[in-house]
Amino acid sequence: MKFAYCSGQRPLDGYTLKRGIGRGGFGEVYFGVSDGGKEVALKLCRGNNDVELRGVAQCLNLKHPNLVNLYDLRQDGQGETWVIMEYVSGEPLNVVLTRHPNGLPVELAQQWFLALARAVAYLHDHGIVHRDLKPGNIFLENGTLKVGDYGLCKFISGTQATRQSQSVGTVHYMAPEISTGNYNKQIDVYAGGVILYEMLTGRVPFEGESAGEILMKHLTSPPDLSKLPPEFMTVVAKALAKNPAMRYASMTEMARAVEAVCRQEKRPEPVRPAAPAPKAKPPEAPEPILTALPVVSWHTQLSELCGSLALTTLFAGLATTLWAVPGQMHSWTEVGPFFFLTVAVCWAVLIPAKFWAGQRGDSWARRVVMLGCGLLVGLGALWMEGWLPRLPLAQPLPWPGSSPPGMPSLFPGGGVADVAAYLSYFGLAFFALRWWRMADPRRSQRFSFGPILAAGFWGLILLLIWPQAMRGAGALLAAPIIIQLVSPWEAPPPASKRMRLRPA
Repeated sequence: MKFAYCSGQRPLDGYTLKRGIGRGGFGEVYFGVSDGGKEVALKLCRGNNDVELRGVAQCLNLKHPNLVNLYDLRQDGQGETWVIMEYVSGEPLNVVLTRHPNGLPVELAQQWFLALARAVAYLHDHGIVHRDLKPGNIFLENGTLKVGDYGLCKFISGTQATRQSQSVGTVHYMAPEISTGNYNKQIDVYAGGVILYEMLTGRVPFEGESAGEILMKHLTSPPDLSKLPPEFMTVVAKALAKNPAMRYASMTEMARAVEAVCRQEKRPEPVRPAAPAPKAKPPEAPEPILTALPVVSWHTQLSELCGSLALTTLFAGLATTLWAVPGQMHSWTEVGPFFFLTVAVCWAVLIPAKFWAGQRGDSWARRVVMLGCGLLVGLGALWMEGWLPRLPLAQPLPWPGSSPPGMPSLFPGGGVADVAAYLSYFGLAFFALRWWRMADPRRSQRFSFGPILAAGFWGLILLLIWPQAMRGAGALLAAPIIIQLVSPWEAPPPASKRMRLRPA
């Protein structure tokens, strides 16, 4: 990440830059020190109009323990505008959530959300709409939550809406009405519901391969509430209503709903009369719990992976038997390659899927990885067919399909066309499907026929193009069955199955 200024430079009188710490749509942020020794964060604002800069000026005098303090708004010798603000040494919430892909402990999520709600409610009381609430703009320092990047938000009165064409916020946290350009503080309530959902589950409610797909889900699709603790389903459902009028009227009202859930959880059970007990000690102040978060154990993940790989060989043996008996194939040279090819396909999915379990990511990047795995499986299939490359490789390559007279073939079992057929068949088959979802422990169902039908469809379509890879079609059909059977699965709460959210 290249910044406009380097360490030691003084573009703004009275401050020395130490290092760049972030870049965004509104400019660059640096860590710096004033001539008096005060550590500050300096944001270089670029491409912002006068309305946005007036928004900064309106926020300079806001003071709240859960807001990052803004100190001043100044211009340098080149006419560029800088915002001088409090430097928060802690890490952003999105980094914490990355370490906890299954969500935070409920008590911790409640505590942090209430702090977030207090900060946003304070902004709303002063006529300010944040417009870009997301974990990357929420910081944690010594157990205290602070909301940042509110200096470049919009000033809106309590009853006024705004119309604009400029993109607002981050797509995963955008309220549906932002697409119309007519919105008010209800967009922060919606974003708060998304953040609460993410803190409790480790995921955002709407995901997709493109910004357009995610925006369409915000507009039309109901969120999947089955991943939430049952007591929070009603709260999040109301916050994520498509119609702003159906949401909480304010962040304060939503905070009260979350607090009501807390009181229900802590409500003591009736106690029967018993012998006098010693005088109870007054409740102690809660300790900072940022450092008490559980860390995902790699030992557990490795054990699960080894168990899945071992079970794969057993189920592959059963699949090979079922495949060989109808065809009356008894020779090892006939059934052996099918067995090893089925194991190779399953392992090529299970191993990378274990690294992606419970994490959001770019599906296209994962497809490229799966494409590479498919090419490796294709090479393995060639090797099992007895097509060994001849050395040295410095010899001229053969012509497609056959070797010219007097020139040795690179693959004695077939020509380049056959080699390309195997590589293309498995490479495209792995690229076409989201194989990692079959092994996701938080998939919606323990076993589904959808992936099997999808794999069979693509296996047949590609087989029509490359009929040489006949044995590969059987392995692709057996792999989704085996992968789902050997992969761990976390069942959703039973109570969640009775609740459905309809678009408002």
